[in-house]
Amino acid sequence: MQNSLNRQAAVFKSDAVFIDGKTPYYQSRLLNEYGIRHAFFTRIGGVSEGVFESLNFAEGIGEIRDSEEKVLLNYDIAAKCFGLSARDVCRTYQTHTSVVVFADEAKRGVGIVKPKFDFGVDGLVTSEKDLLLSVRTADCVPVLLCDKNKTVCAAVHAGWRGTVGGITKNAVEMMVGLGVAKNDILVAIGPCIGKCCYEVGGEVRDEFLAVDPEYAAFFTPKGEKFMLDLNKANEEILIGAGIPYQNISRLDLCTKCNEEHFFSHRRSGTSRGTMSAFICL
Repeated sequence: MQNSLNRQAAVFKSDAVFIDGKTPYYQSRLLNEYGIRHAFFTRIGGVSEGVFESLNFAEGIGEIRDSEEKVLLNYDIAAKCFGLSARDVCRTYQTHTSVVVFADEAKRGVGIVKPKFDFGVDGLVTSEKDLLLSVRTADCVPVLLCDKNKTVCAAVHAGWRGTVGGITKNAVEMMVGLGVAKNDILVAIGPCIGKCCYEVGGEVRDEFLAVDPEYAAFFTPKGEKFMLDLNKANEEILIGAGIPYQNISRLDLCTKCNEEHFFSHRRSGTSRGTMSAFICL
């Protein structure tokens, strides 16, 4: 890992652009400069009700469940912001792995109108046009990547396990394997739980330190616990993977703090909805 943990954060820190409307979403100013189609959706502008109100992208994991029909309608609402439909979405099957899969044309509709992946997939890479990659979060980190020439893009779901497992690095390596130069890869780290709210135990810190002792810089002691900065962790891991720091955009929006715009597992437990981030070529 590069010895860069004491330097300033990425040039484009706090790079959130809010697109208001019936279905609002956030974008990265950096990715916008290159005309990259992407969105970090909020909890606003969908059809779901109750604890899932209103733009919810998962049926849920608690005792209360949203309907498959409403979730599909929400995907269609989001896809229409790209001029596409839910049938154009490829959706991860998230189990907090560091697994990244290449999505070819046959993966269009997977997890939406086709069966879901039958193994854990927390990251997607594609070179197909108008194939809308989707990752879901409710505190974990959504990371969107694309090269400047818009030939390859990726979407990653990075919880603490995926982060320490190097899932963003795996996405970068797959993109490079498809002919993209690291200097051309642009990254947007989206809304996630901030270091202000993400308290973890020493066992989580130990997992990070087992990979690299310098990862201690991501943790701030709080009594017997630690506050973990997942934004910083993913940024530094990307830099260690060879992405120039000026190519990394951080939106720095805490999902737990901003209840009006975001669902949060730490705030609401399993009785809540889930956001989604999208990117396509």
